Amino acid sequence: MVVAALVVPLIAGIPNREIHAATPDDTIIQAGQHDLATNLLVGSVAASEGDNASAALAFRNAAHLAPTFRLFGERAFYYSILAGSPEAATLAHAQPPGVMSALVLGNAAALAGKWDEALTQYQGAPADQIMTLLRPLLRAWALQGAGRTDEALATLEPARQDRALGGYYTLHAALVAQLSGQQMRADTLFRQAGSMTGGDLFTSLVMARWLVTQGHVADAQALINQRITGMPVLEAARANIMTMIQHPVVTHATQGLAQAYGLIALLIDQQFYARDGVDDDHQPADAAMEIGTLRGTEQMMLRMALMLDPADSEARLLLSSTLHARKQDRQAREALDGAPADDPLLPVYRTEQADLDVVMGHKEQAARELRDLLRQAPDDRMLWSSLGDALLDQQKWAEALDAYQHAMALTHHPLEGDDWRLLFGQAIAQERQDHWPQARALLQHALQLSPNEADLLNYLGYSMVEHGGDPAQAETYLRRALALAPSDNQIRDSVGWVLMRLGHVAEGLPLLEQSAEQMPQDPAINYHLGVAYWMAGRRLEAVNEWQNAIQFQPDPMDRRKITAALTYARAWQANAGHPGVALPADLRPAVAPAAPSHSQANGTHH
Repeated sequence: MVVAALVVPLIAGIPNREIHAATPDDTIIQAGQHDLATNLLVGSVAASEGDNASAALAFRNAAHLAPTFRLFGERAFYYSILAGSPEAATLAHAQPPGVMSALVLGNAAALAGKWDEALTQYQGAPADQIMTLLRPLLRAWALQGAGRTDEALATLEPARQDRALGGYYTLHAALVAQLSGQQMRADTLFRQAGSMTGGDLFTSLVMARWLVTQGHVADAQALINQRITGMPVLEAARANIMTMIQHPVVTHATQGLAQAYGLIALLIDQQFYARDGVDDDHQPADAAMEIGTLRGTEQMMLRMALMLDPADSEARLLLSSTLHARKQDRQAREALDGAPADDPLLPVYRTEQADLDVVMGHKEQAARELRDLLRQAPDDRMLWSSLGDALLDQQKWAEALDAYQHAMALTHHPLEGDDWRLLFGQAIAQERQDHWPQARALLQHALQLSPNEADLLNYLGYSMVEHGGDPAQAETYLRRALALAPSDNQIRDSVGWVLMRLGHVAEGLPLLEQSAEQMPQDPAINYHLGVAYWMAGRRLEAVNEWQNAIQFQPDPMDRRKITAALTYARAWQANAGHPGVALPADLRPAVAPAAPSHSQANGTHH
């Protein structure tokens, strides 16, 4: 895919300087100095927290207070786009010539039906690698909006020869012809685009709709089923999506413009997907800056798509996913709130919001929402799976297991791909109810489906040691997990803990210290480090770690272990190394298989 060049060019005219480096001279800030400083502080903090609407307002106020300092107005413009605010069009008039200002002004003209003005803006946007992809679609849809269909199709003709994206441009050409009433010409173009089997929801809907008009209803339904299989979250809206293909997908040129921006966002998202799970938070500085720029560009493209077409379901879902990837979960949830009341994908949005509630710790709210959705769609396996996740997070093991088993019963195909998650959820619920043989079988089955999942390897290896399994095999699983996710502190803690439990204290202790340094308020990690210190003969440091751990609200199982360790340590100190009480199991190496233990570290470590 042509994604290698999607980096900085689109933000032409928007400086990448940090706000704290932007200090106007004394003559600018003599009047309203305190208010200016306050707005700059508010804007900077809001921007760092992903609150783009508040950042835009604060920088707009700063620009009003210091009108000759152009950077503030540019920042207000930038964050207005990220917030999806109509104010961006007003601010665009004051911006220097650039891609973003041309696009925003062109979009505003299109929404107002001023197609010639929109065309002028799109044509006048500075050339760069992204505009090479975007401009043919923007020009074609502006020309179609102006009633100049032949020119629109001619504009797309060179782009249709592109080896990577030619099919996508052909699909748009077919829609332009169809919207203009040139059905025979549209049919020819749809046939030429027919090799596109639906890599995204929009393409699938368009092609399925055309198949319906040709009398091939079964083929259309098969295409939609294929798309839902590839994107299981859509399951909640299967019936609604099937209804969508009974009606035209694009009825206005602004919807075509929205899809043009969606294309750029999809290409950027594919670039992140190709990174195969590399953690964005642990990149070199230059790579991290590039990632941030890409994410910001993707978000701006999606905001423009939704400004042009609020019913663009795919853009809404991708925007929420992008915000979640940036750890802006509240904003990700809010992005799903803005859908029209009649949006066919509302059940999907509600499911995604429930999943975000789980991530944000709103566990009971998530479970209530999912149960409500299940009353409307009791045969939706994805909803049952999400409910299992929510209940697991609440440590309602039996209820979570029941939800996962409902999802399994509704799985009408051999387990494959992401189905390992269903097995993993069941395994955790079984293990926490002391059903280790069942849990082990589920984990091993899940590992057959997805042998390189670090979380699976971590949980299996850790639990094997805790339940008296083969120590050498457990160590192999954990070392593989750490090799797959070297920056994961929870996995590093698990490896260090198990190495220490197997008697390799000198090797395990540095890993535990590193984990505690990165996550100093995690009670399980503090407990583990304390045990390692105790076994290394560093008794005072061990007690200090356990005292820290007890303050950080450990779960009931961990609390019992920490309390037992502190009780033993106090007795040991009081009686000169002869405590007279039983040594807790964790304070002695587990080299030989031991009896199954009821004490498990909290769920984040598995």
